Amino acid sequence: MAEQIPYGIAENLLMKLGSAVFHEIGLIYGVGGELRKLEEKLSTVRAVLLDAEEKQESSHAVADWVRRLKDVVYDADDLLDDFATEDLRRKTDDRGRFAAQVSDFFSPSNQLAFRFKMAHGIKAIRERLDDIANDISKFNLISGVITDVPVRNREWRETSSVVEKSHKIVGRDENRKEVIELLMQSSTQENLSKVVIVGIGGLGKTTLAQLVYNDQGVVSYFNLKMWVCVSDDFDVKILVRSIITSATNRDVENLELDQLQQRLHRHLDGKRYLLVLDDVWNEDVRKWGQLITLLPVGATGSKILVTTRSTRVASVIGIDSPYIVEGLKDDESWDLFESLAFKKGEEKMHPNLVAIGKDIVKMCKGVPLVIETLGRTLYFKTQERDWLSISNNKNLMLLGDEGNILSVLRLSYDNLPTHLKQCFVYCTLFPKDYRIEKKLLVKLWMAQGYL
Repeated sequence: MAEQIPYGIAENLLMKLGSAVFHEIGLIYGVGGELRKLEEKLSTVRAVLLDAEEKQESSHAVADWVRRLKDVVYDADDLLDDFATEDLRRKTDDRGRFAAQVSDFFSPSNQLAFRFKMAHGIKAIRERLDDIANDISKFNLISGVITDVPVRNREWRETSSVVEKSHKIVGRDENRKEVIELLMQSSTQENLSKVVIVGIGGLGKTTLAQLVYNDQGVVSYFNLKMWVCVSDDFDVKILVRSIITSATNRDVENLELDQLQQRLHRHLDGKRYLLVLDDVWNEDVRKWGQLITLLPVGATGSKILVTTRSTRVASVIGIDSPYIVEGLKDDESWDLFESLAFKKGEEKMHPNLVAIGKDIVKMCKGVPLVIETLGRTLYFKTQERDWLSISNNKNLMLLGDEGNILSVLRLSYDNLPTHLKQCFVYCTLFPKDYRIEKKLLVKLWMAQGYL
């Protein structure tokens, strides 16, 4: 896994070192020269961080360089905090506050010892930074301009039954009607039947399921609707708890499986229900069979709607002819891209960008997630070179499978301003499909010194 680039800490250090407060501290403690050297060396290293981030993906040596840099900048940040704390205490004492409690601490001998300790600490950190800076030429790291690029509508995708109001949906009306028709077909052979939507990542399977789930005809047809995001962890007990939670809008205590089954039957039995299992990866026939046996059959017409990337999953579920989602048509793809890449009417002012944009859209192979990602990435950008850098991207040229899609999506990360990259990467600490509480996340960013 690539190391997280310490953009925010480096920026904070440079701001501190260039501030009037630390200029004064340097004079008082006789370390002004060392602080200036530290600032100069840190500026040199900061200039190559963008290149280091890209190269560490293919170089273990560069990744180790980034790791060493992280260690030293965090140590430097701690040391400067110690200086600032000492300075604040000195000023407090000078004003006569709490003098009795701290008089021993600020004795001349303690002050001299503190100056020596901090001067030695700064020199040690500066020497470590010297070693790191000396490796810049060794790894052929080049300077790059770190700018704050405006970002529009960047957010973490969370699978739920709700269709985002800001989400522009193109070309799925016919798919919605066809899936609804499959759900409302009554089977004379079984009370509980399955419909499986299959397609590669980014085609909009979840969005299609959301449209179906919230369709007024579907709402009227089923007595009860439930939505569960399954993802990688097909734990039957957790799934049953999630189904009950969706049915009742209440959290369920950690009961034994037989108790959960009883409660599930109490809420579902005799009702025509729709259960959406979104993003299923499980290919274990035994686990699927265990879940099905726990579900009550419900009234005639009850359905399970599954979204998955794998036709093998559909076979495990017992569906030989799943509903296959295809890419958007050319005109639909352009309509989606244009709405996200340009302000309203702006495309008429930049015919050169429109021409490049149409080439980009053709390369997207009708995958909505890729089209949306690149459209938002290019929003606010009116320089032809920015658009050409996307159209000439080798990963976009090879787009066609899951791996390439992830590589293309990385383009949106690469185009984030540096202060947002660290915030985004921090979210990898959370497990997949975890519901991130916004205020808590902001507090965690603050604790890391990102804001």
